[in-house]
Amino acid sequence: MTAGLAAAAGAVTTRQAAAAAEYLLVTVEQSANQIQRWSTARSSWSGTPDWYWTAPARSGAWYGLSDVKRRLTANWDDVLVTCAGGTPKDGGRAAMVRESDGAIVWQTVVPGHPHAIERIDGHGAIVTASANARVFGQPVPDDPSTSQDESDPDGKFEAGGGLNLFVPSSHGGLPPTSFADSVSTGFPGAHGVLWDNDNDLLLAIGKEELRAYSLVTNGSGIITGLTRRATLSFSGMGHDLQPDYSSGKILYTVGGDGGNPDAGVWETTLVWNSTDAEWNFVTPTRVHTWWFIKSFSRLPDGKEFCVDAPSAEEWWSDRVGYYQDGAYGYSVRPGAKFYKARFWSHVLS
Repeated sequence: MTAGLAAAAGAVTTRQAAAAAEYLLVTVEQSANQIQRWSTARSSWSGTPDWYWTAPARSGAWYGLSDVKRRLTANWDDVLVTCAGGTPKDGGRAAMVRESDGAIVWQTVVPGHPHAIERIDGHGAIVTASANARVFGQPVPDDPSTSQDESDPDGKFEAGGGLNLFVPSSHGGLPPTSFADSVSTGFPGAHGVLWDNDNDLLLAIGKEELRAYSLVTNGSGIITGLTRRATLSFSGMGHDLQPDYSSGKILYTVGGDGGNPDAGVWETTLVWNSTDAEWNFVTPTRVHTWWFIKSFSRLPDGKEFCVDAPSAEEWWSDRVGYYQDGAYGYSVRPGAKFYKARFWSHVLS
């Protein structure tokens, strides 16, 4: 059995876990459209964040920052990979921001309402997970059942979605900036993506499935595609996908409320079956029956942290919640619209 995710987003550089340990979290906050870093030791997050970066715009492709992860690169130092959902007309945005000076070292437009982003260590590829299929700038039929922005006169998002890999043409280079040059794999409702550095697998979650993919590469080691290696099925829309930094397990959330029997937070691991030469997800265990969880993980000391939206109509919260040993706590920023919270960590190259 391979626990496997300790290095996925997470062979981390941090303090030793201890009682009442202080950890740093990085969030996407949609009111200011910022990436913000905060300490878990502060119950009030009023005032200026410890570190922050503001998106170049609050509209168009930069509308609604939807994910962030901190990663280490060989050529651009520590970076934050981030994406924004954008609009049907303009598409969304994916970018790599250098931590030291806030410079955007790479960016591109991504159609289909990107919800999540990752960087594949050792390959320099950026991966986005788009929840809907959409050729941006082109109108589609007025169908409220598939709409993400019913007020947009230029069209609606269509059903579908998938993973898009922006792969450098040479080792050590930047990814391409044209969506047409990306490597795409269909995955309806794709909401989360995570690189498992231990097992060299790309994990993704979307409508009714958690998937594991291996990379397909050419003779030069450049990624040319993905091969699905394992699938875990459930009811509803998979939303977030993160490592458990205290155990290396895989944590994922499923959306909905009491009407969906699988709504809540779950954990699993990947197992290599040497007899059949295949990967399998272990039967998942439900962690919580909480509804509308937008992000969830555990810190190295086992403390859980999450963004818990109040309803399906409000996908944000003004606080990040904590849970450990039966006790709840919060860090609150009045007026904020937090959508995701991540452990401030990075993969070590």
